[in-house]
Amino acid sequence: MALVVTLLLPALPVWASDSFSHHPMRFEHITLDDGLSQSNVLSILQDSKGLMWFGTENGLNSYNGYEFSRYHRERGNAAALHSDFIFDVAEDADGNLWVATNGGGLSMLDRTSGEFTTYRHDAENPDSIGSNIVRRVLIDRDGGVWAGTRDAGLSRLDRDSGHFSHYRLTTDFGSDSIFTLIQDSTGVIWAGGDHGLSHIDPKTNSTTTYTNIDNDAGSLSAHSVRAVFEDSAGQIWAGTFGGGLHRFDSQDGTFTRFVHDADDATTISGNGVTSIYEDSANRFWVGTTEGLNLVDTKTGKFVRYVNSETDVTSLAYNSVTAIYEDRGGVLWIGTKMQGLSKWNSRTWAYGYEPGTEITARTDAKPVVTAFTEDFQGRLWVGTFGDGVTVTDRESGDVIRYRHNPEDGQSISDDRVMSLMRDREGVVWVGTMTRGIDRIHPETGKIDNLRFDADDPTSLSANGIMSMYEDSAGQVWVGTFGGGISRYDRNTQTFERFSAEPASKNALSSDRVTSFVEDKSGRIWIGTDAGGLNLYNPESREFINFRHDPNDPATLADDTVYSLSVDKHGTVWVGTRGGGLDRVVGDAATPDSLYFENLSAVDGLTNDVVYGIQFDDTGKLWMSTNYGISQYDPISGDINNLHRNDGLQSEEFNFGAHYRSDRGELFFGGNNGYNAFEPSSLHASIVVPAVMLTAFHNMSDPTKSDVPIDENEGIDLGYRDDVVSFEFAALDFAAPSRNQYAYKLEGFDKDWISLGNERRVTYTDLDAGTYLLRVRAANSAGVWNESGYTLPVRVAAPPWATWWAYLAYIALVIQAAVFLWLAHKRKVRREEEYSRRLEQEVDARTEQLTDRNQQLKLLNQALQESSLSDPLTGLRNRRFVFEEVSKDLEVAKRRIDNEQQGIDQSDSVDLIFMMIDLDNFKPINDTYGHAAGDEMLLQVRDVLLGTCRRSDFVIRWGGDEFLVIAKQTRPDESEALAERIRLAVAATNFSLGDGQIAKTTCSIGFAAYPLFRAQLDESGLDQIISLADGLMYEAKKKRNAWAGMFTPSEASTSYVVEDGELEPTSLLFRAKRAGKLLTHQPDAAERPALNFASRQVQS
Repeated sequence: MALVVTLLLPALPVWASDSFSHHPMRFEHITLDDGLSQSNVLSILQDSKGLMWFGTENGLNSYNGYEFSRYHRERGNAAALHSDFIFDVAEDADGNLWVATNGGGLSMLDRTSGEFTTYRHDAENPDSIGSNIVRRVLIDRDGGVWAGTRDAGLSRLDRDSGHFSHYRLTTDFGSDSIFTLIQDSTGVIWAGGDHGLSHIDPKTNSTTTYTNIDNDAGSLSAHSVRAVFEDSAGQIWAGTFGGGLHRFDSQDGTFTRFVHDADDATTISGNGVTSIYEDSANRFWVGTTEGLNLVDTKTGKFVRYVNSETDVTSLAYNSVTAIYEDRGGVLWIGTKMQGLSKWNSRTWAYGYEPGTEITARTDAKPVVTAFTEDFQGRLWVGTFGDGVTVTDRESGDVIRYRHNPEDGQSISDDRVMSLMRDREGVVWVGTMTRGIDRIHPETGKIDNLRFDADDPTSLSANGIMSMYEDSAGQVWVGTFGGGISRYDRNTQTFERFSAEPASKNALSSDRVTSFVEDKSGRIWIGTDAGGLNLYNPESREFINFRHDPNDPATLADDTVYSLSVDKHGTVWVGTRGGGLDRVVGDAATPDSLYFENLSAVDGLTNDVVYGIQFDDTGKLWMSTNYGISQYDPISGDINNLHRNDGLQSEEFNFGAHYRSDRGELFFGGNNGYNAFEPSSLHASIVVPAVMLTAFHNMSDPTKSDVPIDENEGIDLGYRDDVVSFEFAALDFAAPSRNQYAYKLEGFDKDWISLGNERRVTYTDLDAGTYLLRVRAANSAGVWNESGYTLPVRVAAPPWATWWAYLAYIALVIQAAVFLWLAHKRKVRREEEYSRRLEQEVDARTEQLTDRNQQLKLLNQALQESSLSDPLTGLRNRRFVFEEVSKDLEVAKRRIDNEQQGIDQSDSVDLIFMMIDLDNFKPINDTYGHAAGDEMLLQVRDVLLGTCRRSDFVIRWGGDEFLVIAKQTRPDESEALAERIRLAVAATNFSLGDGQIAKTTCSIGFAAYPLFRAQLDESGLDQIISLADGLMYEAKKKRNAWAGMFTPSEASTSYVVEDGELEPTSLLFRAKRAGKLLTHQPDAAERPALNFASRQVQS
C-alpha cells in the first residue's frame, strides 16, 4: 500500500483553529502604473473622511480607490509643500494633515483652504522646530504636535503660540535622530532612534532611555530602534535595525527578544524590523527588510509572507516600510521598491487552501475534484492527477493515496472524479478510467470494482462521474457512457440502467452526473445533455424532463451538474448554462411538475452551477464558473463572492462540493479549495464613506474644481448646461465592485442605480436649487444610506433674475397706466355717445311700451272673449276645459294624500250641476229671440245671486247652464240644487212690453270624484256627461233635480220633485245610455233613502 504520512501545520485558517497556521495571503499591488507618485512608500494613513494617504520619496498621495491626487513642492509657492520627500503623515482632531518631510520641515495641510503651512528650523530662533529633517510626526491626546527629527531629538509645538519646546535624547551610543514615535495608553511618549528607546512623561518631562547592554539578554539587542508599538494588551514592542523584535516588560524594565534563526522557519524573517502593527482582529504584524511576519504573541512563533517570483499575489517586495489597516479591514503594506501591497482580511473568512499538502508537485497547485469526510472527521480530498489526500485537521497528519503500478494495494488512478463515504465508513473513490476503489480507513485495505465485459453484474463502465448512497443503503454510480450501476450490498453485484432512446420510461443519457433522493424515496438523476430523470423504485420506471426553449417552465438546460434537496423536500437543480432550477409540484404526479429558474439575469454570478450545498439556515451556496453565489429562498437575496473575496479561483469544478457533518462547506477548483462554516461568517458592518471626487463643467472647464467644503455646494451659471459629478465609496477591499445610486432632488423623482459606475451627467438644468444625493455600497453589499449630499445652485439668466422681473413689473405698470388713461378717454367718449343713444332709446322705448300695452290689452280682451259667452258674459265651454281641469288635478292630489293616510279632514269635492230651463223653447218661439235673450240674462243674474262667489257659472249653450261648485262637500250638493230650483221657479222674468213669464229648471249634478278608488276612470268629460244625463232624468219630472255622489265609495241617485224624494235607477239608465263609468258599486251596497229627511242612512 502506498501510504505517506507527513506532519504539517493544521489546514484550518487562523480564525477556525486554536493552532497558528500559515494561511495564504493574496495581495493586490498598487504601483506607479496605477498613479502612485513613487515606489518607496514610507507612511500610510486613512483620514477621518476615509481617504488613504501615502507618503513617498517623491510626493504626498491621496487615494480614493480609483485614482490618486498628488501634492508636490512648487517653487515660489509658500502655500505648497517645501519638500517632496515625505517621511510621515498624521491627522489632528480638526481634520488637518501634518506632514513630516526630508529637508522641508513640518507642514500642515489645511483641509478647508487646501493650503500648507510650513514650520521650518531657524537657527536664530530657539522657538522654531529643531530640524528641517522630520522623520516622524505625532498628535498627542491633548492635540499637541510632536516632531521627531534627525539629530535634533523631539520638538513639540504649542499651537496657540506657534513655539516649539525641545527634547534632546543623545546617548553615548548615538545621536538623537528619531525614527519612530508613539503615545501609549497612559499618555507616555515613546521615541525610538539611533540612541535606543526613550519614554517621556509629558507631565513631568522626565525621560528614561533603554539601550543595548553587552551581555544583558534583557536589554535591547541593538541600539537603533526603528519601530515602536503598543498592542491591545498594553504591552510595548520595539523593532531594532539588526537586532530583531523586542517585547518590553514594564514590571522589571527588561525586553524579550525575537530574532531570526535561519534554521527555524517559525522565527522572524529578518532582524531589520521596520514596522509593527496590530489589526482589528488582534493579528500582530511585523514588517522587516526580509518580508512580512504574522506573530502568535502567545507562542512567539512567526508565519512569514515574502515575495515569490512565481506568485503575482505574493508580497510585492520583501523590504517592508509601513503597515496600516483601514476601517474596512484592508491591510496596507508599504514596500521599499515596489509601491503598495494590500490584503483584504475578509478573504480569510472563506478558508482558502492552496492545497500544498495535497500534491507533491512544486510546479502547480492541485486541481480539486471531490471531497468527503470519514467517521474520524478526517477530510478526504480528491484531485485530478494527484490522487487522494486525507488530512487530520486537528493533528495536521496527512495521508496521501497515489497510484503505484507496482503496488496492487494502491489506488488504481490518480485522476479522481468522485468521493463518497458509505454508511459502513468505507470510502469509495471513483476514478476517470479505472472504475471504483474502495478504501477501508481502519485497515487501509483497498479493493476495486471495475467493468467486466463478460459479467453483466459488474460495473457498467470504468469512467466514474458520480456516486450516491440512498436511504436503503444502495449505492448509485453514474458513469461516463455506461449509464447507472446500482450496487446491491447483499449480492455484491451491480444492476445496470442504460439509456434507451426508443423508450419513454428509460434513462435519457448514459452520462450520469449527479443523484439525490427526495423525501418519498424517489431518485432524481442528472445527466450530461440528457436532462433530468426521476426514478420511481416501485414502478422501476424513469420519467425524463428536458429543456424546451419555448416553455420557460421546463428545465433550464439539458446538462445537469448538481442536485440537492432542502429541509422542506424541494429539489434544486444546478445546470450548465441555465442557472439554478427549483422543482415545483408533487413528484407523485409528475405531469404536474414544473421548474422555476434563477439565473445571472436575476443576480447569480454565473449560469453554470457546478455544486449546490445548504447551510443550517436554509440558504443555498453554489459554486459556479465565476465565483460562488449565496441565495436565500425566503428573501430572494443573492450575495456573490469572487477571487478577491478569498476564493481559490473564479472557476470551480463539477462534483467538487461537499457539506461536512458539522456544517462546514467545501468547494474545489483548479487552484485548491475553500472551506468555511457559514455560521461563523460575520457580515461586514463597516459602512463606506462616500465623497465627491471630481466635478466637470463642460461648458466652462475653469469652474471644474471640487468644492473644498461640500456644505457650500456648487454654483452654476445659466450657460453651464452640461455638468458631471464623479464620486467614490471609500471602501478599498474591491473598489470595482462597489455599487452606487444617485438622486438629484428637485429634478429626479426616484433613486437611479448606477451599478459600479460612479459618474453622472446632467444637461440643461433649470434655474433653481437642487440637492445631489449619492448612496454607495461596498463589495460586501453594505450600503451607506445617508451617503453624500451636495447643494447645487443654478443661476437664472439675466432676463429671469429678480431685478429683471422688477423691471418687467415696472414696464407692465407703465403700460397699464398708459392703457388705463387711454381707456378712460375712450370710456368718456363712449359715455357721451351712450347718453345720446340712451335718450333716443328711451324715446323709442316709450313708444314701444305704449304699443305693447295696447297689444297686451287687446290680447287680454281677446283671451277673455274666447273664454266668455258673448251674450251673458259668463264663462263658456272653453273656459271649463282649459281652466277647470286644473282644479280636478288639485282635487286628485288631495284624494291621493287621503288614501296614503295623510289627514285630509277638510277635503271637498267639485260639484258639476247641469241646469236646463223647462219650456224655454215655447217662450222663444212665442215672444221671439230677443225676449229669449233677455230671459237668459235674467237667469244669469238668478244663478249668480244664488251661487257663491267661488263657484263658476258657465253658459253651456242654448238654455243650458253649468254650475261648478268649489269647496262643497258632496252631501251639500242637494241643498245647492234645491236653492237654484226654487230661485228660478220664484222669479218673474220680464220679456219686454210688459210681458212676464214664469219658468222652472231641471238640474242634474254629479260630484268629482265619482269613484275614489278609481280616479283615472272618471275625468272631466265623464263627470259633465253624467251630470247632463242626470239632468235629463230630472227633466222628465220637470222642475226637479237629480244628483249622484260617492260617499263611502257608494253611488246613490235620487230625484227630488215638489219636495218629495222618489228613488230611481239613474245608474242603470246612465249605463244604458253609455255615459256612466263602468266601475260602479253593487246595488246591495247602496244606502237606503229617507224620503222625509232626504238623508242617506248607513
